[in-house]
Amino acid sequence: MIKYKKVGGRNLALTILLGVFIAIMVIILFNLIVDYVYPSPEYDKICNGAIHYSSPVKELNNCCNFSKELQTQQEKCYLDKGNPIFEYDNQGCAATLKSCDMCNQNFQDKLKEYNRQTFFVFAGIGFILIVFGLFISSLLLQLISLSAGAVLVIEAGVKNFDDKLSVIIVFSLLIISALYLALKKLGEFKK
Repeated sequence: MIKYKKVGGRNLALTILLGVFIAIMVIILFNLIVDYVYPSPEYDKICNGAIHYSSPVKELNNCCNFSKELQTQQEKCYLDKGNPIFEYDNQGCAATLKSCDMCNQNFQDKLKEYNRQTFFVFAGIGFILIVFGLFISSLLLQLISLSAGAVLVIEAGVKNFDDKLSVIIVFSLLIISALYLALKKLGEFKK
């Protein structure tokens, strides 16, 4: 039979406060480690610091002629999630579509991939902390690992909310596994 040291009153409150404080530090530590080892994509590095906000200088009512071809090219660029870059004539009117800048879309794609990969890292670390918290006997370590693990798993889901199906599958597996282990652990108390 397992013996537990009783924690009461003031020591219980102190244990809970310390547990929460240290859990927050553990969460920040894991975030810093992941960001250090696998830094998130940076817009400036992917797009070379360029921000393209191109629009016709003059409005149609200020002497610019409407071009159906230019409008079609611009709409196609927007549909492709790009940003149209125009060439202007001497009067400041958009004459041609110079290019369709896909930099922002490339950045978004890299960010989604980063979030997907870090999702599995945070979910894995969080689950390991939860399992550790279920099987350690120290109340302080239980508070730290269970709360830090839960927050890291939740953070993983929030980071990868664009890929809902993988979040649903992984969360379902984590919940089932955590419930199974918790019920198994609680079953030990009844012996």
